[in-house]
Amino acid sequence: MRILQTATGEQTGDHALTRTEFQILRRLVAQPSTLWDLLAAVDGTVLEIYGACRALHERGWIIFKNERVQVADLPGRVKQACRLDFDAVLSRFEKLRGEAPWPTTEFFQEPIVSADIVKRVRFLWERGDLFDRSLLILGDDDLLSLAAGLTGLPRRVVVGEIDPRWVEFIAIQAKRNDLPVEVHVYNVADPLPREWRRAFDVFVMDPVETRQGFKAWLSRGLAAIHHPGSVYFGLTELECPARYWHEFQRLINEAGLVLTDILRDFSHYENRSLSNPEIWQDTRLARQAPFPLHPEEQCSWYRSSFCRAVTVKTPRPPLRGKIRFGRSFYKGPYIVTLEE
Repeated sequence: MRILQTATGEQTGDHALTRTEFQILRRLVAQPSTLWDLLAAVDGTVLEIYGACRALHERGWIIFKNERVQVADLPGRVKQACRLDFDAVLSRFEKLRGEAPWPTTEFFQEPIVSADIVKRVRFLWERGDLFDRSLLILGDDDLLSLAAGLTGLPRRVVVGEIDPRWVEFIAIQAKRNDLPVEVHVYNVADPLPREWRRAFDVFVMDPVETRQGFKAWLSRGLAAIHHPGSVYFGLTELECPARYWHEFQRLINEAGLVLTDILRDFSHYENRSLSNPEIWQDTRLARQAPFPLHPEEQCSWYRSSFCRAVTVKTPRPPLRGKIRFGRSFYKGPYIVTLEE
């Protein structure tokens, strides 16, 4: 069961909240604030924040009283969404995740630890990209879809996943826990299904860290979101050098988005795929190590930064149509954790 249940019109009101409006309400539900406090806590320009305050005041949701901005007649589910218990979400998620399939290097899988998955969901919430939003996730061995669904906040979460084991697991758990999550078998090499095009507010990915892989993942996501929209993705420095970051940032800018956040070392990985001796011994990570490297001594060494970009106009995907997959799609010169 999700933390919050599906809303009714009376609970949410008839107004879709902008990111800025949600951030203002989240601050005010926590405590009455001065306008200075809101300017310090909310994303956006001063004029955008002023405009959002006026819109919420005209709606009757906030008032100015006793020299403070305060919530007034706020729909119940909006108020609940502003003070979500993420510890409860993590507890539910860890129990649910215990039955998940084992990752495979065939599809470049290595799940993120549970606490960091919920941290990602919380960051979406903080940025106003979770409540009443539609999300598309391409590749979800991390089960971010289920963690987001457990909050009860997204309007819709759709997963495209190539591995049928994870498709089955996500579908079973979504049904069992009454989550607004749907999952489909999908290969990023294929064009985006027509019904997914310009159908989402938010796109989330952990792309393959090669030039071809990142470009393909990004293209599918940009075809899926409308404007205004947001893109979230993880990138490492361990297998993705600075010049790749530069190329990826250029792709993002040219497509009509701007980077807003890079959260360094935000996500740590379980490293379960490297616990298999047969796989471990056949990676460049092991073969090219300058000193003995023992997999049983692994710490939380594999980590990624979590990045966010927002649209400044309707995004333009750099690739369209079917993509031909080859060895270079998954295996670039800096990839060391896959079998040779």
